[in-house]
Amino acid sequence: MHPLPRRTPLALAVQRPNLHTTLLTRVLLTATLLGSSMANAAPVKVNIAVQPLSSALTELGLQTNLQILYSPDQVAGIKSRAVSGSLEPSDALAAMLKDSGISFQINGSSVTLVSGGAGSTLQLGATTISGQTLGLTTEDTGAYTTGATTTATKLPLTIRETPQSVTVVTRQQMDDRGEKNIGDVLRNTPGISVQQYDSDRTEYSTRGFAITNFQYDGVNNVYDGVYDEGATHVDMATYDRVEIIKGATGLMTGSGDPSATVNLVRKKPTKEFKASITGTAGSWDNYRTEGDISGPLNDSGSVRGRFVGAYQDKNSYIDHYTQKKDVYYGILEADLSEDTLLTFGIDRQSVTPRGSSWTGNPVYFADGGRTDFPRSFNPGADWSRRDFDSVTYFTALEQALANDWKLKVSLNEKISDHDTQLASASGGNPDRATGEGMFLYWGRWEGHRVQDSADINLSGPFTLGGREHELVAGFMASHSRQTGATFDTSAFSQVPGSIYDWNSHLPKQDFPKNGKYERTQSQNGIYLATRLRPTDDLSVILGSRLSTFKYNEDYSYNAGTGMSDTHASYKEHGVVTPYAGVVYDLNDTYSLYGSYTNIYQPQIYKDTDGKTLAPVEGNAYETGLKAAYFDGRLNASLAFFRIEQDNVAESIGTNPVTNEGIYKAIDGATTNGVELELAGELQEGWNLSAGYTYARTRDQDEQRIYGYPLSTTKPEHVFRTFTTYRLPGVLNKVTVGGGVSWQSAFYGKIYSAPAGDYTRIKQGGYSLVDLMTKYEYDEHLSFTVNANNVFDKKYLTGLGNFDTTFYGEPRNLQLTAKYNF
Repeated sequence: MHPLPRRTPLALAVQRPNLHTTLLTRVLLTATLLGSSMANAAPVKVNIAVQPLSSALTELGLQTNLQILYSPDQVAGIKSRAVSGSLEPSDALAAMLKDSGISFQINGSSVTLVSGGAGSTLQLGATTISGQTLGLTTEDTGAYTTGATTTATKLPLTIRETPQSVTVVTRQQMDDRGEKNIGDVLRNTPGISVQQYDSDRTEYSTRGFAITNFQYDGVNNVYDGVYDEGATHVDMATYDRVEIIKGATGLMTGSGDPSATVNLVRKKPTKEFKASITGTAGSWDNYRTEGDISGPLNDSGSVRGRFVGAYQDKNSYIDHYTQKKDVYYGILEADLSEDTLLTFGIDRQSVTPRGSSWTGNPVYFADGGRTDFPRSFNPGADWSRRDFDSVTYFTALEQALANDWKLKVSLNEKISDHDTQLASASGGNPDRATGEGMFLYWGRWEGHRVQDSADINLSGPFTLGGREHELVAGFMASHSRQTGATFDTSAFSQVPGSIYDWNSHLPKQDFPKNGKYERTQSQNGIYLATRLRPTDDLSVILGSRLSTFKYNEDYSYNAGTGMSDTHASYKEHGVVTPYAGVVYDLNDTYSLYGSYTNIYQPQIYKDTDGKTLAPVEGNAYETGLKAAYFDGRLNASLAFFRIEQDNVAESIGTNPVTNEGIYKAIDGATTNGVELELAGELQEGWNLSAGYTYARTRDQDEQRIYGYPLSTTKPEHVFRTFTTYRLPGVLNKVTVGGGVSWQSAFYGKIYSAPAGDYTRIKQGGYSLVDLMTKYEYDEHLSFTVNANNVFDKKYLTGLGNFDTTFYGEPRNLQLTAKYNF
């Protein structure tokens, strides 16, 4: 018995033709879509490398929105031709099938496909095609969604086929919103909230939990929390899209963080020459230039390259704060053979701020009343800084194997250095009348870190029970070693004079070295996942991961009365993380889905006895409804989730000897929530990204938890929406857009010296409104204006860092001009 025809991930929204079994087993390819006849279809941008014909047909489906059906045994062992350029779908198909022994004919409104010279054909009704592209790459598509994603399981699935909530921030979204760094992207992403601690440190959260899993091209990266400038300052000039998988993702990340995984996908070289230069000017003397050039490096196009550079020099709404940034990115791709693709690249980034603050603004006066500092107040000294440099070397080898299997090896090495020197006038409670009584937080830290990551995986189809299924198996490893020194001084601890007269001018401190530290962290894991297709409408994803975690930190410092040492470590072996997901297609538009996975998160928080808390363990459940409209150009989802955790750390104070935080473990912490999202094209020229998330976290006694990391510092309700519309007719060179972001109240714990205890402060719910407009002068030159926080809402975005608060950005404008060569 012959296997049933295989469908590519974009086999969407078409009526199944009635076929005789004898014909069905001999079909190689059919295409049915909305639009005009295939013979008269508009040209489509196609870029497909030499590879097995089955995977090439998949790529053709992704890049042209074709529905592709074929019999695996008829294409086994056949290679496709490389195809690139702006081609009509029929021409692209002909080029791909050249010399394969497979041909096709177009007869009016039907497609006749001939395999091996035989007369095997399939007659269709109105065979049509849409000329709009939608695939893995989002650049140049103009879309607010993508055709497929691999972040959740490494299997190439559409958003509808993935049994978890998926948000994709495309290149078009970033350009429309003027998003220049990862902070801009995440603070505008549906379901994600922001906690900004000071001028340079930011934490991102979703579903009530801080996001700690970051990937680059699907390879895990070690994250050091808000102190990791390498994650919080990532520049977006080098990235095609950001894929965000909501919920626990332990199958691919090992660490079962129940918030989300953020995967930043880099731009790739193109087979056709393209180049652009972009200039930006914004409020507070914010100036930026970007350059991007890509194309073939030899006549055949078998070697391709791309270079991206960016330079930014900006001031801020915060007094005497400036930041300069340099970004350089280069990548090469080489087709070593018809079956082998080699990629090598370098990504370098340097950030040099001045006037950095260590904290925000003091909250209480000495009499216990609340302070009201202006948004522009900066407690940092004018020489304070958090200089950060990083360079990442990455390479990947993709090898096509027999029977459409593929081997991929990815290696990354990231080297980063930071030099932090801070003095911040944020300590104490000032006298309401005189402004006196403040003291300085100050210190210096240096660090050097090398982290190496590897991901090796094997994937491909297999036949079981007369049906074709998919399998991926792999090994991940990451290791990080960080060394550094701390510096301190006992002089100049008092803020001179009144805080009302603070102008940031302090003598530069001479920080003597007082300590050193070494931190190593590693995680290894093997994973296996399979997507089984018992029927055409039902798919089941089963997977598991076996992981090892190691962490060791030693810190020696002079406490003034002699040397003092602290140590933190954990070692966990043989941790099993199961994963199960199911998707059932109700029809060609709607699907029901559900998923389950374990949560396992080692932690370094210590209790009152100085012992490290046991790992956080629990379960994550999600179920919901997904829909794909207009051949997948508009995706919608409704998700219900539940997160159950034990050993969750709750802050209960500070160790007066070591100055380390003290925590207690909470069992029975539960988060229940709902998430809705809609992203894509409502109609031609009208894009939308919108989402609402509700996450309610309580302990086993149904009480809110007022401590880091599971705390009320995250809002329970988050709503984000942004839309753009290209005007019709004679105004079609103009695009207008705007969005609203709203979130509910959140809280912080602040120590009040007058009260002699911690108090709870609140930032009420607030809304921010953004607007944009774009004018395309011609096919080369365009101008975009973004206005953010147009109603100039005053709000706190950070609560509780060193008992201080931090304001969000006031109203600001940005003008971007882009020229495409």
